Amino acid sequence: MPEARRVNDRGGDGIEGITATTTVLVVDDDGEFAQLVGAYLEDEHGFEVQIETDATAALDLLRRSSEIDCVVSDYAMPEMDGLELLQAVKEHEPELPFVLFAGQGSEHVASEAIHLGADDYLEKDTGEKRYELLATRIENCVTIARQQQTLQDLYAAIEHAGHAILVTDTDGTITYANPTMEELSGYDLSELRGDSPAILNSGEHDDDFYRDLWETITAGEIWTGEITNERKDGERYVIDQTIAPITNAGEITGFVAINRDITERRARERELRMFREAVEQAGHAILVTDTDGTIEYVNPAFEEMTGYDRDTTIGNTPAILKSGEHDDAFYRDLWGAICSGEVWNGEIINERKDGERYVIDQTIAPITDDGDLTGFVAINRDITERKERERELRMFREAVEQAGHAVVVTDTDGTIEYVNPAFEEMTGYDRDTAIGNTPAILKSGEHDDAFYRDLWETVLDGEVWQGEVINEREDGERYVIDQTIAPLTDDGELTGFVAVNRDITELKEQQRELQRQNDRLENFGRTVAHDLRNPLNVMDVHLEEAKAADDPGQAHNEIRTAIDRMSALIDELLALAKHGKSVLDPKPESLAIVTQAAWDHVNTQAMTLTVDSDATLLMDMSRVTELFENLFRNAREHAGADAAVHVGTLGDGFYVEDDGPGIPPNKRDGVLESGVTTSEDGTGFGLAIVSQIAEAHDWEITVCEGRAGGARFEFHDVTQADHETHPGT
Repeated sequence: MPEARRVNDRGGDGIEGITATTTVLVVDDDGEFAQLVGAYLEDEHGFEVQIETDATAALDLLRRSSEIDCVVSDYAMPEMDGLELLQAVKEHEPELPFVLFAGQGSEHVASEAIHLGADDYLEKDTGEKRYELLATRIENCVTIARQQQTLQDLYAAIEHAGHAILVTDTDGTITYANPTMEELSGYDLSELRGDSPAILNSGEHDDDFYRDLWETITAGEIWTGEITNERKDGERYVIDQTIAPITNAGEITGFVAINRDITERRARERELRMFREAVEQAGHAILVTDTDGTIEYVNPAFEEMTGYDRDTTIGNTPAILKSGEHDDAFYRDLWGAICSGEVWNGEIINERKDGERYVIDQTIAPITDDGDLTGFVAINRDITERKERERELRMFREAVEQAGHAVVVTDTDGTIEYVNPAFEEMTGYDRDTAIGNTPAILKSGEHDDAFYRDLWETVLDGEVWQGEVINEREDGERYVIDQTIAPLTDDGELTGFVAVNRDITELKEQQRELQRQNDRLENFGRTVAHDLRNPLNVMDVHLEEAKAADDPGQAHNEIRTAIDRMSALIDELLALAKHGKSVLDPKPESLAIVTQAAWDHVNTQAMTLTVDSDATLLMDMSRVTELFENLFRNAREHAGADAAVHVGTLGDGFYVEDDGPGIPPNKRDGVLESGVTTSEDGTGFGLAIVSQIAEAHDWEITVCEGRAGGARFEFHDVTQADHETHPGT
């Protein structure tokens, strides 16, 4: 299409506005006449006039210039007449106004000119009225051309507009929609034309909204606002709409709506609002700086975390938060990372406005716009409490790891999740073996199902269970623990159990030993009472003899001896109570001497003693004397007042036997136990004392039958290698 000539681009509306800027090309081979016409047009109407006397030259001018607004041509010209020039001009510029100014009597020329596209035809005349008429015809043609060009430009603009345009009649029936409207709505023009904009109704707005809109535009006013419409496929979109009335002679003939699709902008605005609200309400402290590190924005969480308000912070730098905990190299590395476009993440110890230090987990990211760095955003999560909990947890874990007690953690099903080193050492099971198992691997079989059922019910009820448990190590050895099992909870929910186990195997053994010692002490008290009774009996007998005798001296001596024996026994009692043992100071002693001393302390009545030994034994003489005293009293009680007692040595010890009735085989194993006696008057402690003293000397006692059929007690040294029997010294 030939280049469109500029129309009315030099200002003005109406005739006056046009004549001031209209350029006319006058083509006529009569140069004098052309000059006359041109002078009139310029002088009377202000046209700019160019004159060509040759049609070919005129065409060249038109091809070179776009400033010509109208061509006025004669018809009868040599080489190319006016009709040929008209045809050539229209081929080049069909919209350029062309007036054929021909001689009289050329009606057929006028007809042909109009047929070829001439805008007007006027017969030549030299009168001023004819020139005035020509000027008027030129103005009309140029005005019409310019209006048509404006309409064409306007239509082209509407057709290619980025905004969607819709035209309706006064009833709201759609008469036109541009391609953008078709693209925006999904409806083509054939679907829109004849319908109303209600076809786009999304249901987002109520009747009052549309009633207000309609009342505004029917009143001749312009309505502007946002509307949410619905495309043909059901998708919603948002437009910024302006609806204006179309008028003709003051009457409304329709409406034009210009719609700008702002769906994406609204979405971005919504996202921006959501983002801002999220940032404003975020639990993490957020700040934004420019590229120099100057703070441009902080959220409320930042103010709360740091103690600095927004007005104080903005314009400052994050250096106001420095605690002095980190050196310059730390911040230099941080700054270098983010300035190179990297995201930095790490922990920083900062200082609040009041001087209190706190720890943050900080992420700093660069902000870019089309690849250009514009600033930085820092997101800070206060982890002070978490770091404190981690520190406490480390301390707790170290304490548990190093604890002397075995610690076990299980889930709610009893599956082991953790054991400490003390558990491994106590049980023999390593951590890898224990974890995933249950404490049932430690069962010894000592406790029944009811025991474990009670334990399990207690801890499942959220209570602490405490008690003693006999478990079994990996190697099968049993051990005793004092166990405490407590439930673990999280916000009131049971999450598992922790068991703390103290190995009390040795303690239990010590308790048993203490009980045995207490029992022995009790027996010892009975023994002392028993042994003290004999000197008292001797004293009682001799006192009676002293009363009846003429010379009480002998009786007094015997009484003194008994008193001395009682004093020695009391001293022994005190020593044994103090030292806690039955043998105080063993030394090599003569068996014959010890035997005779014991015989002298017992009221043997008519009994006889034979000692067939001069051996020396390693012994506590006082305690062995007490041993023989009890054997002699036992012989008197069971073999009679005239019993014969024989003492002799063995290869690894000695023996004592009498000629009494002896001890039946079925009772020999029990006679050495405390409280056991075969005599009606016996206490049952005598032979028990003998057993205790022998055990203290590492002597083993055998009860058997004597050579004369009586009772025989053999004492064998079980440590013969260390305590040999030495014959005669």
